[in-house]
Order: sequence, then C-alpha cells, then structure tokens
Amino acid sequence: MTSAPKFTAKEWNAGGAFQFYGSRKPRSFIVEVCTTDRIDGALLQRAVDKTVKRMPYYLQTFVRKKGLYYYADNPLPLLVTESEEARVIGDATTNYHMLDVTFYGTWIRFAMFHGLCDGLGLNRFIEATLYHYFCAKDGREYSDEGIITERIPYDPAETADGFITDEKIDTRELKKLAGGEPRLRLPELETEKGPRMYRYPLRIRTDAFLGWAKSVSASPATAVSALMGQSIRRELPDSKGVIMAVVPVSLRKYLHVDKTFKNCASAIFLPMKPEEVDTMSAGELAAKLRTVMKGQMSEEWGLLLTSSIRLMTRIGKLLPFYFLKNRVMAMSETRPQDTITIDYVGGLRTNDYSYQITQVRYLNPDVYKGSLFLMLSETAGSFHISFNQTFESKRYYNSFLKRLDELGIPYETLPGDTFLNPEVELPQEQR
Repeated sequence: MTSAPKFTAKEWNAGGAFQFYGSRKPRSFIVEVCTTDRIDGALLQRAVDKTVKRMPYYLQTFVRKKGLYYYADNPLPLLVTESEEARVIGDATTNYHMLDVTFYGTWIRFAMFHGLCDGLGLNRFIEATLYHYFCAKDGREYSDEGIITERIPYDPAETADGFITDEKIDTRELKKLAGGEPRLRLPELETEKGPRMYRYPLRIRTDAFLGWAKSVSASPATAVSALMGQSIRRELPDSKGVIMAVVPVSLRKYLHVDKTFKNCASAIFLPMKPEEVDTMSAGELAAKLRTVMKGQMSEEWGLLLTSSIRLMTRIGKLLPFYFLKNRVMAMSETRPQDTITIDYVGGLRTNDYSYQITQVRYLNPDVYKGSLFLMLSETAGSFHISFNQTFESKRYYNSFLKRLDELGIPYETLPGDTFLNPEVELPQEQR
C-alpha cells in the first residue's frame, strides 16, 4: 500500500473545526440529483473540470498538525466515476479529495466532508456542475443567472473564514441561547441509534406549500416546524417539556463573508410549549415561530451565535494535546440534544433546464445519540421534505401527512429507504 502524498498546510480551518472531532469517525454528507435521462459520464467529467477551474478551492484536502486541521491544496485530479454506492472520501479512493462526484443510471451523487464547506457551499458546486453538464448535453447555452461560472471574476472573499478572528465573548449572554426550559426528547432516541439512517420522503408542489405558508405569514421552515410540533403532540399527548425545533442558518451576512464557500453556519431555536401546540392552529403557531425566527436573524443575534463557536474553537486551539482538543470540540456530542432539526437547505438553481430534474435527495449522516432530521429543499417547482432519522418508526411522518390532509395541502409520498453514508478518512498527524 502506497502512503498518502504530503500536502502543505495553509490556513487553519476555524469555521469547520467542530466537524473533525468526536468519538466516532465523521461520515460524508451526500446530495443526489435524479434527471430525466441517463447520465453521460464523459460530459459530467467535463462539467466538473469547468467548475473546479473557476472554483479551485473545492480541490482541497486537510493536514493535521498539533491536533489542528489546516486546509491544503490538492493538485490531484477530481475524477468522476460510475458507481452505484457512495465512495469513501479523503483517501486514495478519491485522490484524497474531500469532495466526490459519482453517477449511476439517471442519478448524479455529490458527496462531501462537512469540514470542507457547509450545505450552501456544496450547493454552489452542484449548481455550477449541473449548469455545465446540461449545456454540454443539450448543445445550448442556458441562462447562468445566480450560478458561479467563468463569467463572474474570481474574488478572494470566496475563501474567507468568518470564524477565524477572535472577539470578546459575553458568557452570560451565551447561556441565554440554550434557555432554561426542559426540552422534549423523543422516546425513540432514549438510547443511541445509528449509524444507519431511515429516510421517508414526500414531495409538495411549491405553489401549494408556499401558498399556504404565505397565507398564514409563515416561512417554509416555520411552517414545517409548526406542523411537526403538532404531529409530535398527537403522538405524545402526555409528554412534558418544550418541543424545540432547531433550524440551521447561514451567518454569512452577519459576518460580512457573503461570498464564502466555507462553513459559516449556526442555528436558531424555535421553542413550542405544549399548551401553545394544543391551543393554537397550525397557521397561528407557524406565524408565531416566524416572529421568533425573525427576532433571531439580526446582526446582533448572529454575532452572539458565532461567539459560542469562537469560544469553543479558541479554547480547543489553545489546549496542548489532541485528546483535550477532541474533548472540547466534539460539538456533535456535547451540544444539547433537541427534539427535531428542520434543515431548509434552500433550492438548487436549475434555471431553464429545471424540467430535467425529477428528484433531489439530501442524505445527512447519523447524529451522535440519534436524531429526527427534516431535510427541506425546493427545486424544479417542488418542495422535497425528507424525514431522515436514526430510528425505524414512521409515526411522526404519518402524523405529519395527516396534518397536510387536514389543511388541504396536496402531496405525493415517495418510496422510503435506508442509507449509510461512508466514513471519511481524515489525515493523521503530520510532523
């Protein structure tokens, strides 16, 4: 077995630092795009080559020095491969890249290690690759509005790290973020589940779902949060504690790194007290949560959210030994476990070729101590909502469908499945 080539460490990865640590190896994050026609591997390779020529920062790996992980340029080619299964990223299989593109039949799979970038960063790579692919396949120049192509000059701000600088931190304010209310933990998660994930998806026409959300002064994320809160109460009518929906959000705007591809995310908290869920209509609860969300989307709140990440990474960086860094920065294992996570990953820009996209699947890895993750995306005129969870029961999914029926929102259920994203190979200590 040949040893890995030696890469040269560049800047420290502050924004994605938490992704590297924990008692288990991290797993890849995967987005699968289904098209109307079989995929042409040669054209897909050309599309990827064009994308990374304009955005070369996706061609990176990592170097670990003194327990910290640093970005490193990777000159090896990013090779597209036909494969029915997701591949291990970070080792020789994928030329030590932290991003991989494969295809099979009518599907294209994009896999990444979350330490490289966040979901918005990955979306930008996917959008550009799909654009170049469909232009080549159809022999025409589609609109590239909103997509990063060679027409947009490279800007160094695309690689900015919003968490690299130190700022003063008010720990008293940080404690208020978590709140003091006891939080409901789903009984299915009382013991650690995983690593296999169960996926139960559905699809709703954008005009139907967004139309209802707008009619009650809500957003997609708060609409789904409210319906999930009511669904959980129906299944657990005697439960105690606040139903806490956690919604990941981008902090690019507040940290003034709007163009970065790197990790720049935190989360806002949408608490639902049992008495509120029991007495308010779905529309009233969704509107209330929208007000709560807007209150947490100010620059002041955004900076406060980042301060918790800065605090932990600063402490971890200063600790002398890797095992101590690992203990402090194992965020996925030390952060509070909440009831549900509502991850609205936005929509892929597919412009004039959207009719050729039939389905998009976001496959998140298992979360330590189990989770119920709702992945929301909007592409080609449809909202895709996927219940990605570490337990088999469909009762919350079925209860959610009943709420849609009662509100008169039409939907289409899609076949469920299970998945297990491959573990990521991280670099060993380099001396």
